[in-house]
Amino acid sequence: MKLKIFFIIFLINFIFLPNLYSQENVFIELKIEDEIITNIDINNEKNYLIALNNNLKNLNKDQIYQVSKNSLVREIIKKIELVKVFDLEKSNVLTEGLVENLYKNLKFNNKNEFNNYLKNYNLNSEKVGKKILIEALWNQLIFNKFNKNVKIDENKLKIKLKNELNKNKIEEFNLSEIVFQVDSNEKIEEKNLKIINFINNNGFENAANTFSVSDSAKFGGKIGWVNKTQISKIILENVSNLKIGQVTNPIQINNGYIILKLEDKRLVERNIDMDKELKKLIVFEKEKQLNQYSLMYFYRIKKNLFINES
Repeated sequence: MKLKIFFIIFLINFIFLPNLYSQENVFIELKIEDEIITNIDINNEKNYLIALNNNLKNLNKDQIYQVSKNSLVREIIKKIELVKVFDLEKSNVLTEGLVENLYKNLKFNNKNEFNNYLKNYNLNSEKVGKKILIEALWNQLIFNKFNKNVKIDENKLKIKLKNELNKNKIEEFNLSEIVFQVDSNEKIEEKNLKIINFINNNGFENAANTFSVSDSAKFGGKIGWVNKTQISKIILENVSNLKIGQVTNPIQINNGYIILKLEDKRLVERNIDMDKELKKLIVFEKEKQLNQYSLMYFYRIKKNLFINES
């Protein structure tokens, strides 16, 4: 009997130990509650991020590893909160729509073409869909929780809009952002210097990937074109004096700081429907406030989670 048991144990070891040894380079990076993150998970995240933004290839090995780790941590923290509210396995229709929007934004003609591209990164549209679903449901969660708190002064927006639309042309800015927080053991001057040095050595886009906590980080911090009526007075003051390619000093916002880069600017002829433009401005203002609530809520959740780095 003992000999039989010994033989079974030997057989199990013979079959499974080679697999264990073949994965000896796998190690645990950190734990978030019951979720374990390994170096393999982080490398998979790296593939995902580079697939969406090829400029990340310009980062060195350590930098891209840290960016990927931070990105995965944010995703898992959001997922921990989302499963309390949503059934992530029953959102197939939503996921399909999100994937379609993504591949069209990335200039692919169809899903097959997108999947062929993703194969280069050991990915497929199903894997990508599950990840972007988390972002979409997080935005829905924030809307459900905080939309009632959003305050829009339509009269103030109308006055602002009228002042600009009375002019023949309106100034627009193509902006990118880095949104960050300063830890209790840091000084804003030190954090700013660290980011600026990184920008000078690696470019703004890679700095956004590395430091920004905004959803735009995955895309190099790109916001796109905004006109003067869509940004706050303090941001307008900082951006208006920039030359193309320059960046602002850190600007304090509700839940941290923002550094902006002026990618381009232009004067646009205005022949605009006032009501239509006002609706766009209201949507923009709502999104801006909800983004601030998103950051606040995320850090509140993170603070209450058990995170153990190896």
